[in-house]
Amino acid sequence: MLRDYTFDCLVTMPRHELEEFGARMISKMVPEDVMSELFTFDHEEVDSEERMMSARLDATLRMTAIALSEIQQAFDDSENAKQNSERMTRLVLWHFYAISFNLEEAITLETHCEQVEKILVNAPQDAFGWVKTLTELLHTYASINAEQNP
Repeated sequence: MLRDYTFDCLVTMPRHELEEFGARMISKMVPEDVMSELFTFDHEEVDSEERMMSARLDATLRMTAIALSEIQQAFDDSENAKQNSERMTRLVLWHFYAISFNLEEAITLETHCEQVEKILVNAPQDAFGWVKTLTELLHTYASINAEQNP
């Protein structure tokens, strides 16, 4: 059976496997030189703990956006291109949710998966579109968390 990385799949997979597969997919989609550039900060970006955290979060968001924008193209020539790109998009978005931003503390996995399925209906095609979508997703999560924890 192919892993589709929907909610039912994610809750049954060992976390370490998800972490490994997600990190591997991102490293395939984002070249090492780009990764190095994203995570190299100017002195003023790291002169305080708050600024350093902000710079790292921004770099992580951009890294994820680049990876997501490359997935479609990477699977264009595969036999089930749409299905494969959707599967890998779900995996990278899980990595964004669970590993990159530790959002499990604020949003349930089920809620995250519902949001991902909405995104997949009209997924962005380029990194800029993904940056906007990921930023909106973070705002959505903040709103949902605020409603659940007034």
